[in-house]
Amino acid sequence: MLNTFIITLREGVEIAVVLAIILAYLRQLGASRSASKVWLGTAAAAIVSIAAAVGIFAVLHTTKVEGFQAPLEGSLKLLAVIILTWMTLWMKRESATIGSSLRQRVLHAVSDGSVWTLASLAFISVIREGIETVLFVVGSTQQASPAATISGAVLGFAVAAILGWIVYGGSRRLALKPFFTVMSVLLIVMAAGLLVGGVGEFQGLGLLPTGIAPLWSTRALLSDTGIVGGLLGSVFGYVDSPNLVQVVAWIAYLAGALWAYFRPTTSASMASKQST
Repeated sequence: MLNTFIITLREGVEIAVVLAIILAYLRQLGASRSASKVWLGTAAAAIVSIAAAVGIFAVLHTTKVEGFQAPLEGSLKLLAVIILTWMTLWMKRESATIGSSLRQRVLHAVSDGSVWTLASLAFISVIREGIETVLFVVGSTQQASPAATISGAVLGFAVAAILGWIVYGGSRRLALKPFFTVMSVLLIVMAAGLLVGGVGEFQGLGLLPTGIAPLWSTRALLSDTGIVGGLLGSVFGYVDSPNLVQVVAWIAYLAGALWAYFRPTTSASMASKQST
């Protein structure tokens, strides 16, 4: 439940911020009547995302083909890591201009009278985050019960909706940059855990080497089959007896992803040079 809550909270806030910017600008332009088109696009994206989640979970939990489920689960975990990493870095790079870009698109749609463009704008913005959320939730909650997964998702999106409402009322009341930084780092750590899980799936199939197995064991102190160890495993990929390939993959991914996230962007570097 905790990992689902963290994922949906972070991704939900991104969705809420985008919708808040669009709706607030429509209100500023005196075109609040067009807000229904925004909600229509949002609802369509939500339906597609939920259908994708139900479909993937159904395949994972009903497949009877021997030897099929393990590679599917491993592939989903690795795909989730790739998409999550790309989207996290993309959002960091685009965060400085996303507000102005959305306002320009809204203004263009309202000026041209093509209000249905608002529906497509909302759909594209929400579906991008929705599919990312689905893949990451599926990849990190394969051992969780449906009730726990649904509860965490509902709670995460509910909190995100409240934060979105605050942004809509006035973004100065909420400092979003520190929130996104903390949540992005947390998701990168969770993605590193997903990578370890994906590597483990393929090692179990004999498709990847294990190296020296295990490098160490903390099973006596904290077993990954226990309550606490299982929670750490589902959220951060904790393994009580990791092998060499898992440890190297975790360290290499975490170091690379954090470096890519925190390294100065081109625009920031140019701004600092101009100031000096």
